[in-house]
Amino acid sequence: MACVFISHALPLSSNSRLTRGFTLSPRPHAFVSFANYSKTNNNLTAPPSEDKNERDSSPEKVSLSATTAKIFLGIASRLIKSIPKCEDPTIPVSRRPSERIGALMEGEIEPEVLWEQRVKDIEAEKERRMITSPGFSFSGGGFLLPYHLGVAQFLIEKGYIKETTPLAGSSAGAIVCAVIASGATMDEALKVGKILGNDCLLNGTAFRLGAALRDLLDKHLPDDTHVKSSGRIHVAITQILWRPRGLLVDQFDSKEDLINAVVASSFIPGYLAPRPATIFRNRLCLDGGLTLFLPPTSASKTVRVCAFPASRFGLQGVEISPDCNPENRPTGRELFNWAREPGDDEVFDRLFELGYLDAAVWGKQNPVEDIVTDEGPLL
Repeated sequence: MACVFISHALPLSSNSRLTRGFTLSPRPHAFVSFANYSKTNNNLTAPPSEDKNERDSSPEKVSLSATTAKIFLGIASRLIKSIPKCEDPTIPVSRRPSERIGALMEGEIEPEVLWEQRVKDIEAEKERRMITSPGFSFSGGGFLLPYHLGVAQFLIEKGYIKETTPLAGSSAGAIVCAVIASGATMDEALKVGKILGNDCLLNGTAFRLGAALRDLLDKHLPDDTHVKSSGRIHVAITQILWRPRGLLVDQFDSKEDLINAVVASSFIPGYLAPRPATIFRNRLCLDGGLTLFLPPTSASKTVRVCAFPASRFGLQGVEISPDCNPENRPTGRELFNWAREPGDDEVFDRLFELGYLDAAVWGKQNPVEDIVTDEGPLL
């Protein structure tokens, strides 16, 4: 469902890091999980707290799915960092004709992040007759999905997001992008999110979240969603074999292909299925947030939306987050708990409202008439 147990920075060497498409303040540490986050001996082991009472509270029990996710994502991070950056980004890489790589690029914000696009993905972007800037990128966030829906509600309502606005997302953010592109309302998406949350509260998340998510996407997304999404949305996926790096997918052959991409972007072992990785287009893949937590869009400017308070993690380049309205945001521990396991309907409604209000604060500082422009087709 989303990036809940992804490392904030995966060291590539003593001088560089593989991060999630945004810049982090320098912190020497190994594998980090959102479930365990506090500084101790250069490792982060408990969520950041607003006050001393939170920090001193007794540690919570970690579920089997959380433990499994940490183990396999830790292995994946080591695999990714062990691959040297040796390929020339200007040389297309070919494996099969249908999977021919058209571009290998460095991250827009963090140049140590490598990501690639197939020729078909690039061609799908060029087929769009009009692009409206800025584009919007949505982070991973686990069951904080309603926060993104609230942000999207404001952006659509006020005219920031149009049918020609490029979108990008990893994990939960990828789900939101697919929903927006489908033409569904955010209220409808919130209702479906509550169905998923209540299902998980009743039956648990371990090893079954992927099947539940896939069923709901198949049931509620229209049959032409892949047509509306192709060339418009970037779905971020982490490929761990055959070449470890980030993938940006924005050409979809069918509704099933789109759903497969979204599920791959959300794949956390132990949560989505009882296996260490998933297969997407004959590639072994994991959650997109491992490499592209906030992926770029095809617009000249991308506004990044994060469901977590960016300042608490030293994240740069994030414009909409709980930092927009710090006096009205939940505590760090509440956000991490809600990201890891779903809250009830009241929590979902609260997250939706918080996302809307945070976007409204950003909108007040960035009037739609000042920043929204039509750029014309890509060349």
